[in-house]
Order: sequence, then C-alpha cells, then structure tokens
Amino acid sequence: MQETKARISRFLELITSERFFYGMIMTVMISLPITEIFDELHSNRFTSQPVIIEMAGYLGVFSIFTHFLKHKGIKIYLSDLLFFAMLIISILSAVFTQNKEATFGGFYYDELLSSFFGYFSLMFAGTMIEDSKLRKNLLKAFVFVTLIQTSAAALQTVGIYNIEAFYDSVITMERKRSYGLLQHSNWYGGLSVLLFACTSGIYLFTKSKATRNIMYAISMLCFYTLLSAEARLAWVGTAGYLFFLVVSLIVMKRKGYDKDKLRSVTKRLALLAVGMAAVIAFVIIVCGKIVDKIQMTSNEISSHNARSVGSNRGYIWKYGLESVPKYWPLGIGLDNYRDVFYLDPDHEPPLTQGKGHNEYIHYLVTQGAFQLIAYLTLLIHGAVTGVRTVIHAEKDEDRIIEWILLGMFFGYTTQALFNSSVVNVAPYFWITLGMCLTKKHQRWLGYKKEKKAKKA
Repeated sequence: MQETKARISRFLELITSERFFYGMIMTVMISLPITEIFDELHSNRFTSQPVIIEMAGYLGVFSIFTHFLKHKGIKIYLSDLLFFAMLIISILSAVFTQNKEATFGGFYYDELLSSFFGYFSLMFAGTMIEDSKLRKNLLKAFVFVTLIQTSAAALQTVGIYNIEAFYDSVITMERKRSYGLLQHSNWYGGLSVLLFACTSGIYLFTKSKATRNIMYAISMLCFYTLLSAEARLAWVGTAGYLFFLVVSLIVMKRKGYDKDKLRSVTKRLALLAVGMAAVIAFVIIVCGKIVDKIQMTSNEISSHNARSVGSNRGYIWKYGLESVPKYWPLGIGLDNYRDVFYLDPDHEPPLTQGKGHNEYIHYLVTQGAFQLIAYLTLLIHGAVTGVRTVIHAEKDEDRIIEWILLGMFFGYTTQALFNSSVVNVAPYFWITLGMCLTKKHQRWLGYKKEKKAKKA
C-alpha cells in the first residue's frame, strides 16, 4: 500500500514538473506542422491539429489542477488566477450558449471548448518554464516550425504544393499566394508575423556569427512568404513588431544598456530593414504582388464607407457589436460568431462569417465582456512583465530571450486586430504569451507585502 502511494506521488510530481510542461509544449509545437503535412498527403484538413490541442487541453488542465492540489501553500501569481478565470468563463459561455449544436459540434476551423482548454493550458505551461536552456530550446522549436511552414509557403509561390488551399482557393491558387500548411493565406500571414519576429529577433540578439547569418537568411525567406500571402493584416503585424523594436531600443538606451551591444543591435536592425526593402521590391517588381492590395486599401479609405474597410471587416464587426448589449456577460456562445447575423429573423444578411476577424471583438461577442477583460488583463500583464524583465534582468541571457518573445508578442497582438484565432495558429501565440510570463520574472500575489515585512 505504501509503495503504491509512493508511486502515485512520484507520478503526480512528474506531471506537475517544469520538465513535464516543457515536454508538453515541445510535443505540441513539433507535432502540429508534422501532422499537417501528413493530413495534406491524405487530402485531409483540420483533422489532426484539433485533436492534438484537445489532448493537450485535457492533459494540461488535469496537471494544473494536480499542481495546485498537491503543492499546498505555493506562491500564487496573477497569471494563475487569470488561467482559472478564463477557463471558468469559457465553460460558462459554452453551457449558456444560444446555439448548443454550433458550440459543441462546430465545423472545420471552429474552436471548441477543448481548444480553449488547450490554449489556456499551453499558456500556463509556458509560465512554468524557468530554466533558460529550456526556454532557448523552445525558441529553437519555433525556428523548426518556421523552416517547415516557410518551405511549404515558398514552394507555393512557384506553384508547387501538396494540396490546394481550402479557403479562397481560386484566387489563392491563381495568384500563387503562400498559405503554408494552414489552408488560408490570412492565417498564414498571421503566423508568419510571429515566426518572422522570432527568427529576426534571434538574428538581432545572437552572439554567434554563424547563427546570425543563418537566421538572417531564414527571416528574409519568412518575410518573402509573409508578403506573398498578400494578407494586409500581416503588414500591420510587421509594423507593430518593428515599432516595438525601435521603441525598445530607445528605452534601453535611456536606461543605460551596454552601448556597444546596443550599437551592434541597431546596425543589425538597419541591415534587416535593407533586406526587407529588397524583398518588398522583389515581390512587387518580379512577382507582381502587393500592388493590388495597396490599391484596394486606398479605395477603401477613399470610399469613406466604414463597413467596407478591410475586406468588409467593418460590416462583420458591426453585426457582432450589435449583439453585445443583449449577450454582454457571457457572449452569444463559445465561438458562435455566425449566429449574430441571424438575430433578426426578418432580415437575411448578404454575408455571414464564422469569425469576427478581430480577436478582441470575437472574444467580446462570443464569450462576453468578462472574458475580454480577463484576456486583455492577461495581455497587459504579459507586456508589463516582459518589459520589466528586459529592463531589469540581471542576466543578459534572460533579457535577450524575453526581448525576442516580446517582439513576437507585439507582432501577433497587432495583427490580431484584423485576424481570427484558429486552432492551427493560436497555440503558438499562447505558448509565446506563457513564456513571456515565466514565473521567474513575475511577481507573486503578496510580493510587495512580503518585501515590506522583510525591510521592517
């Protein structure tokens, strides 16, 4: 009996350890693109990826609850409370949905309750990774994902692909847009911002000359496929990432960061900008892309029609926001955005959409104001924690890792203003967010009180 209890205790200790959470994240990151390849080889779409995230969700939730039940008296962090808050609100939103069939059935790229279990669990797992070596390994995993996705995307720009894009297939294939392994050029555009920020960030901050040269080449290839997706939201995300870099360098200069290191990073950033300009010129002049999108943007702005902005995103947002007053606490139902177009039975909408094309509006409309507040609080907490770490980290290694992660964070959250969360892209961001909030750099609840007591 004692031996059985000891074995159970060791097992529970194992599934609540840093190594376990690291293994869970690494498994998800590696398996998502690999299974996407095999799905396409068998003419399947959205088959393996939802299952992987579902498994990570159930396993993660079990491990996290075990973590708190087993380790009584441990320090509690704001990210922990937000994990539980978002988990509970998502469950309530699903239970009190206006359309149970859509919430629990879904189709294609819909996010189910298990998907959100996976997202939140991956975020929590990221907060548990404190070892700098493990954090660096996860950045390497992002590079691995970049190589797979950008290789597929680059081949698509010359007409080589495993399977045609499932969404907007005609125009995507005609214009040879890049869509990676994600079935939609917009989704690839959003993911490519995150991957470009990762690879270019490593290029900017690495000490190794060989790594620097390799990362420069990979980031330029990634940027080429980013532009070739012809997704304007990716331009916005890239602009947000570059703006973050410039501002962060100015801040670090004022904070007295090592001048030689700062000068080196600034020079590399200038070279990165030159490379990006060359890629833009190539895509416009040689590939004949982007120009149509620039003209479309100009026409939308000059039309002064808010509904047509961003390929009718204004129209989509309007319908969603009109439903908020009636369903504001828990939303119309978990990931049930399409239902907002049918609230008026006497009016048949000319266009419907299953996603809000703005992650923040989507959360508000489908899961309610409380979930949006929790999500925005988590994002703000991640940004504040990351910035504080970059400025005050004792080890330069910790500072650089956090700096790279923050660039990825700001790039993704900017493009999310015009994009949708989908199950084969969102997990990468939730992992990034969790890593920005590693508990080594967070302040636990009661930190200030304990600090004052020690001084006294």
